[in-house]
Amino acid sequence: MPSETMSASMFVTDGENSRNVRGWLIFTGIASLVLGTAAIIYDTTATTVSVVLLGLVLALAGVTQIVAAFQVRGWSGFYLYLLDGIIRAVVGTLLVLYPTSGAQALTLVLSFYFIAAGLIVTFGSIALQFPSWGWSVFSGLVSVALGVMLAIHWPISSQWFIGFAVGVDLILYGWALLMFAAAIKRLSPSYA
Repeated sequence: MPSETMSASMFVTDGENSRNVRGWLIFTGIASLVLGTAAIIYDTTATTVSVVLLGLVLALAGVTQIVAAFQVRGWSGFYLYLLDGIIRAVVGTLLVLYPTSGAQALTLVLSFYFIAAGLIVTFGSIALQFPSWGWSVFSGLVSVALGVMLAIHWPISSQWFIGFAVGVDLILYGWALLMFAAAIKRLSPSYA
């Protein structure tokens, strides 16, 4: 069975379909850019909204898991499954009720994550020295610096960082979608 790689050409079948795909990619890309910019401008509000949404997702997942646990109560792992569901539901509810404290906790965890992941990437890249390993070292050092900055300025950084990170992510995602739409157009210039 031949292996197939995902490329822009997979999305180009005919002129109408290509324009339709490109249109949605462009719309989604621009929407992501606008939402990302808004999240950076209103970073404090975006942080609170992000923490509340995460809390709602966790609480819903916990409640679902609790219900599912009672559906399989004959299973030997019932109590562990039930306890995990209760913990998810409680943590999610606490994030919804106290989003500022949740943002502080998440920012502190993220700062330690950035430091640890940055050190691993930096030293791993130096040890392996794969092609263009210098960029990977640079990326790791930036992650370490970001983690240290967050930890030093914690808890004040927790008021804006999550919203800022969500904004940057949305902007980069939107830009990637717009570049993908441009690639589709280059592949099919006669009808796109």
